[in-house]
Formats: sequence, C-alpha cells, structure tokens
Amino acid sequence: MSHTALLFLFLFSAGLILAFVKHPIYGVLAYMLEFYMSPSQAWWTEEVPDLRWSLLAAAITMIATMLHSSPSTRPPWYRTATSFWLIALTLWLWIQTPWALDLHAHLFMATLFSKYVLLYAMLYTCLSETKNIRLFYFAHILGCFLWGYMAYENPGSGGRLENIGFGDVSGSAFASMQLGTGIAFAGFAFLAAPGIRRWLAFSSLPFILNAIVLMATRGAFVGLLGGALSSIFFTPKSRRRTILLMLAIAPILLFMLANDLFWSRMSTILPDAATQQSDESAESRILIAQANLQMFLDHPMGVGHRGNEMLSPRYLPVDLLTNKDGTMVRAAHNTFMAILVDHGFVGLILIVLLHLSIARSLMRAKFHASSGLDKEFGLYVAALGTSMVIYWGNAQFANFTKSEVVIWIAALAAALEWMAKAMPQSNGSGATEAEGTVETDENQNATIPSA
Repeated sequence: MSHTALLFLFLFSAGLILAFVKHPIYGVLAYMLEFYMSPSQAWWTEEVPDLRWSLLAAAITMIATMLHSSPSTRPPWYRTATSFWLIALTLWLWIQTPWALDLHAHLFMATLFSKYVLLYAMLYTCLSETKNIRLFYFAHILGCFLWGYMAYENPGSGGRLENIGFGDVSGSAFASMQLGTGIAFAGFAFLAAPGIRRWLAFSSLPFILNAIVLMATRGAFVGLLGGALSSIFFTPKSRRRTILLMLAIAPILLFMLANDLFWSRMSTILPDAATQQSDESAESRILIAQANLQMFLDHPMGVGHRGNEMLSPRYLPVDLLTNKDGTMVRAAHNTFMAILVDHGFVGLILIVLLHLSIARSLMRAKFHASSGLDKEFGLYVAALGTSMVIYWGNAQFANFTKSEVVIWIAALAAALEWMAKAMPQSNGSGATEAEGTVETDENQNATIPSA
C-alpha cells in the first residue's frame, strides 16, 4: 500500500475517533480530508476500501454532535435565517421534479441540496468556538495547498491545466474558484493566526496562486480582483495598512508566476479598445446569455437542473454547441442565467435571499467585531466576506449553483455572527469563546427568516 493511502486512512480514522473522544470538529476535518483527497477518484483508489467516505464522515460527525452539547445560549441551526432559505430552496427543487427535463440530473441536484441542509447543520453545530473555527480555516487552506502542490508537480503540457480537483469541484473553472477562496483564507490567516501557523498559511499562497494561473480562467481572475478590493472593506481598521501592503505585493507575485497563456486569456475579458473585438469564447457568452433569457421567458417556472443544456440546441446556432456525451449542447456560462432557466424566478428569488442572509450574517459579525474586541476574530470574518465576493466574481463566468463552498461560508458566517454577539456579554475582555450566561433577544436568536 502506498504511503499516501496509508496517510489518508490514518488521518481519516483518527479524525472520526477524535470526533467522539474530544469534539465533533475532528469529524468535520475528516470530511474535509475526503473532500480534498477523494479516495474514490485518486490514483491510489484501489488500495483503500470502496466506501462512501464523505457520507461516513458526515454520519459519524452528526452522531458525535449529539454527544457533545453546544452552548445553551446558542440558537439551534434550524432557527438561523440562512437555514430557512436553504431549506426553502431545497423544497423548491423537489417541487420541480415532476416537470424537470433531465429527471436524473434534477434528482441528483435535489438530493445534493438535501445533503447540504445536513452539512450546514453539522458545520454550524461544530463551529461553536474560535479554536474550532481556526481548525476549519486551516483544513481549507491545507486542502487548497495540496491541490496547489499537485498543480506544481504536474503543471500540464503547455495548455490550460484541467486535471485538477475531484468530483463536482474538478476542472479549471470549478477548481480555480475553490482555490480562490483558499487565497482569501490563507491571506487573512497569515494576519490572524498565532505562531508558526501564520507562516504555514503564508507559504501556501504561492502554490495556490500558481495553480490558479495555470488554469487561466477569466472568472478566477475577476473573482480575485473583486476579492482584493472587497478585502479592504472587510479588514478591521487596525489591520488595513497591512492588507494594503499585501495587496501591493500580490501583483508582483502574480507577474512572477503568470505565463503568456494566462495574460492572453485575461486580455479578452473586455473587448480590445482598438478593434472592439474579443476572442470567440468571450463573444459567445453574450449570445448564450440572450438564449438563456429567452429560455426563461418560455419556461418561467424553470426546467430543472441542467435543463438549459437540454434546451440549448433549440435556442443556439450549431457553431456555439459543443459535443457532450455524443449530444450537441451548451451550458450556461453564468450562474445567474443558469438558475433563471433551471429553477425559474422562484429558484432565483430563493437563492438571492439565501445569499443575502449570508451577507447579513457577515455584516453583523463585522459590525460587532469592529469594536476591536478580538483582532483574530475580525480577520476571520474578513476572510469569509472576501471569499464570498470571490465566489460571486467567478459566478459570472460559469454555473456554480451547486458549489459546496457556499455552504461552508454560510455555516461559518452564522457561527461567527453568534460568537460576535456573545463576545461583549461573556467576560468583557474580548475573549473569542462564549462562556457563561448570554442574554438573548430577538436579533440574537435570528428566528425571523429575513434576507
């Protein structure tokens, strides 16, 4: 058996055992280990048992959460506004089932979001202390570093790097978005984490950025630009000079890593000023968006997951279609338009409200952290806000409706919101863990399902 397979089995088993012995967060770490190493798809897959590893980790972690009580003052996961809209969206996906064009694909989507509800519950329940938040952040950073190192070892043969990531987070578009959030987590962890951990976060940045450069996706570039600008807003005032210095240094690292392919693709984001032309791929996005809009007008209640692909031959010329499993189709290159066609105006409203509820939790956590009670806490909030902007930037160039990282950010945002409210009332000294009796009110319980 290879050393990689042995290491995975040891770490995964240790995580599940520690979930019972110490805290369920270690079960979450085992889940994330599976996410980034994916034993069912890795080259060493035949050396490990054929199990549903992620389901096993999630199930054991959920059981462990029942054995380890959360703070009594904390609202349960199902009373957070984000959970309300996530459940509502999941129910709408099941309601759509009878008229979905691709029943198999739509059932997968509805089942996936049902799992996401449980994932949100699991994460929110486990992330009740700052040390657990820190562990989750570094698990994400190390996972992104692993993919970055794999890209460094196997950069491809000169074209865009596509052989990266696993499962639904594979290929240049999806993996680069995931790694973009890793950039935000690592950058702010460098400012926030104590001791050697900050240098571990810092050392991961070149590898993650190099992988993004090798994938050469416009969405990732736009997402990082948006994330860089938003990071100034989200960063606590006491650390803004530092973040501005880091943002000044970042382009130097980018120029050192970027190749001709990367710059040639980035130059086509906007039409050339002289010729008013962009490359064929960029121009086609406008035609695809127009076709998606017409699909929505013809099917306002949506046609189910991947329905826009099935409708595309009726609305797009042949030269814009691509061969997928022997069928000429074209997927939406924009998350907004994909949701509009696949899930109709109801699905779009629910997803917008879901994202607004996440943004509200982030803004509330930022507001409470702005008093300077805990600098590490404030920087972790900034990492989440920046990651969300990076996701939105990427979403303009591909369909990221089912991206799991959004659920991670949602659970972290809800957990940090509660912790931010509890901080001033726990011991008044800026502790990052809620202790003692915390006075509750309507806002703290977050029972009203508003955006």
